[in-house]
Amino acid sequence: MKILCINPNSSKEVTEGIKKTCGEYALSDTIIDVKQIDEAPSGIESYQDAAISEKYIIEKFKKWEQEYEGFIIACHSDIGIDLLRELTTKPVIGIGEASILYSLPLGHKFSILSLKRKKIPQKEDLVRKYALEKRCASIRATGLGVVETEKRKREKLLKEGMAAVQEDGAEVLILGCAGMAGLDKEIEKSVKVPVIDGVVCALMMIESLIRYKVGTSKIAKYS
Repeated sequence: MKILCINPNSSKEVTEGIKKTCGEYALSDTIIDVKQIDEAPSGIESYQDAAISEKYIIEKFKKWEQEYEGFIIACHSDIGIDLLRELTTKPVIGIGEASILYSLPLGHKFSILSLKRKKIPQKEDLVRKYALEKRCASIRATGLGVVETEKRKREKLLKEGMAAVQEDGAEVLILGCAGMAGLDKEIEKSVKVPVIDGVVCALMMIESLIRYKVGTSKIAKYS
């Protein structure tokens, strides 16, 4: 199977991190390409950033739709997901939705470790969209930007992750940005609860949907 993972920002660092993670977890018969949107900002940290990125995703998707069997958008805010589902019958998965769904069988309540405070209301909207408010223990701001040093990411994720478990009652932690890809197992060792990387979840989910030969329904919302 051939899958496209779209990094909707222009950060080469984030793209390389996504590539590494996909390479570690993809099935042996999966070909996965990771493409970034060079015309977009280096991080999707505002609605304006998202709008700029989506503009170029639409332009490029006409060609991509013919080349791939399924699509991942590697942004935890799930920007452009509904848009692409309207444009294709092929499965489209966002790492936000995938990470939340994967957390559900692993514990009663999840917490999302997000970026700056501005992102918290966006994550709350995302949780409401998927009708899972009662399963969400908290959404914590780490103060991180999309692009940060590995040391700073580890420090902030550990601090807020421990607080989410000890103070908020989280049983599962979700890494709330593609820029955090690859840090799940390291954080998990310290916090002693499952830590979910949305890039891994989206990859596994899209592979299973393609193998199952199912696609996006066109009867109503995405018609």
